[in-house]
Amino acid sequence: MSMGGPDEEPGVNERTMLVDLRKLRPPEKAWRPFTFQNLEKVSREQGLLAERLRWLQPAEGTLAAVAARLKALFDVEVRLSVESVQVRPMAELRRFLGDPAFLAVLAPGALKGRAVMEVELALAHATVDLLLGGAGETVGLRPLTDIEEGVMGYVILEALKVLSPGLQPGVPRPRLDGMSRGVDEVSARLGEDGPMLAVHLQASLGAHSGMIRFVVPSAVLAAAEPTVESEQRRTQARADWAAHARRLSTLRDWLRAEIGVAEISGQDLASLRVKDVLLVDALSARPDRGENGTAELRLGSGRAGYMAAEVILEDGQYQARITDVILGEPGHPRAVVEAEGGAQGEEDEEFTNPELDMPPELEGAALDDVNKPEGSDLLGDVPLQVAVELARVPVTAEQVVGLRSGQVIELHRGPGEPVELSVNGKVVARGELVEMEGQLGVRILSLAG
Repeated sequence: MSMGGPDEEPGVNERTMLVDLRKLRPPEKAWRPFTFQNLEKVSREQGLLAERLRWLQPAEGTLAAVAARLKALFDVEVRLSVESVQVRPMAELRRFLGDPAFLAVLAPGALKGRAVMEVELALAHATVDLLLGGAGETVGLRPLTDIEEGVMGYVILEALKVLSPGLQPGVPRPRLDGMSRGVDEVSARLGEDGPMLAVHLQASLGAHSGMIRFVVPSAVLAAAEPTVESEQRRTQARADWAAHARRLSTLRDWLRAEIGVAEISGQDLASLRVKDVLLVDALSARPDRGENGTAELRLGSGRAGYMAAEVILEDGQYQARITDVILGEPGHPRAVVEAEGGAQGEEDEEFTNPELDMPPELEGAALDDVNKPEGSDLLGDVPLQVAVELARVPVTAEQVVGLRSGQVIELHRGPGEPVELSVNGKVVARGELVEMEGQLGVRILSLAG
């Protein structure tokens, strides 16, 4: 510390402190993100297997119906509930199955694969005793006799009679394929390839309770899963959307009314300027003339399908009346490119940000790097499908789920107003419809960005 003397100029006589920064206290320990410990690692294969379980799940109320049938057999209160579902390697089969235990082998329809059902030994003995008129007295944990296994087989058959009608359409109906004497015999019948799905049920028969386990190999689950294009999947998707309608109300997108299409290379798209004319292949409506026509209503990339609609001029504003819903139709412009060019469609999807005139991987690169000829220059010849949009309307996912044939959508667009040009749902330009030497086109009025 130093103090200025009396001869110093006014304003200089100030107290000054020199601080050694090395002697300062170290800063407080920085916050670190919390990490969960001992979490189970789940592979992608296991996740897909668990997703397939939904196709094996019976209809709501089926377990209650099975419990009601068993109650009629035993004349005691019966409760069944799913406790947990696990996806594990088949090599861990012995970890899930007890020994000794009652093991029943189930055959899913005509499939070659097999599944196994285990009933804890104490619960199996109580079940047999109750069915034979006893009180379900506890006995030593000895293996069941042949007669007792026959009694358990009858109980399983009665339960399957109620369970099978509650399974989803297309799922193979399980049938009893015999009993197994131990885990080794079950393992030999199921094999040890691939993962397995283990479903644990808690069962109560009067005062007696125990676990019932189902082990289903991945091959059986794969065979039970419906194809992607099936009506069963579409029905399930509609049920999921209806069940989560409130959540879907927060998801917003644009519903685009497309009336034409044009093909252009990536290089030509990047070089578009105001007053250029882009020729289109065909137009299904002529809003420049105030005429009616048709349109395809698309959402997102439009690859899942579209809604066919009539475009009608009403009180000076266009409306779209839905006439049909087309799912998976290969008529979308992008689908044409994929059908003709195979993997080329994947490159198309990742190519070009029209606002920057460069592919996404070069965004933010130095100008010298962009100007150097590289492999990305070859993308200039990739054909892009440009859609001509009459209008686009903001919608929520909940509203889209509710759209039906005959419904009318206000487009809020009048005759003679500009149209938009879009690539993969992204607007790249706005223009007006014109005729050039007998061909229809769009004169560019403005460019996006």
